[in-house]
Amino acid sequence: MSEKENTVNETPEEKIEPVPATIDPEGEAENTEIKPLAPGEKLTRAQRDAWEIKANDIIDKIRPYIQHDGGDVELLGIDEDGIAYVTFLGACAGCMMAGEDFSTGIRLLLLDEFPELREVVLVGA
Repeated sequence: MSEKENTVNETPEEKIEPVPATIDPEGEAENTEIKPLAPGEKLTRAQRDAWEIKANDIIDKIRPYIQHDGGDVELLGIDEDGIAYVTFLGACAGCMMAGEDFSTGIRLLLLDEFPELREVVLVGA
């Protein structure tokens, strides 16, 4: 084995950084300004946390109506490109109206109240 092939195992312990226990240990998301992304700009982890908080607050507005019918909706996350991913749970998962409820309800609500989002994608319906 050449020297280049074994470089991963030769890193001294003091150079290995521990993985943080929480995504936002300093509470940076609360102080992060939400603004539209410039072309080619990517969200940082703190920005994504702030965007996810805002998106969840918006979803919470419609959640009682979805839960009333035995279902739920969950924000899976927002990627670095500003795209939100949501999924249906409970009775909504597999419901033949899920696609329409997503398109005319959750997606439009999120894009209307959170115009900084580039898109909202339904996962697993």
